[in-house]
Amino acid sequence: MIKPTRPPRKRAGVAIVLAVALLGAASAIAAPPEQRPYSCRLLDDAQRKRAFGNCDQRVLQRLERECLRDGGRP
Repeated sequence: MIKPTRPPRKRAGVAIVLAVALLGAASAIAAPPEQRPYSCRLLDDAQRKRAFGNCDQRVLQRLERECLRDGGRP
């Protein structure tokens, strides 16, 4: 019994599509995740504390200024 085969053009097209998909996935995996500055992460924690009524407004203002200074977004 003879197995049907794909024409060479279709095999090349499938190979190209797979190669492009693998390259895209590899670059997404290789890129390190962007991490916010430490002062911005502290600000996030302080804002969570504020939700429970356990944080001083002056602390929030200070951390917001530091976050902006370090290049983050409050």
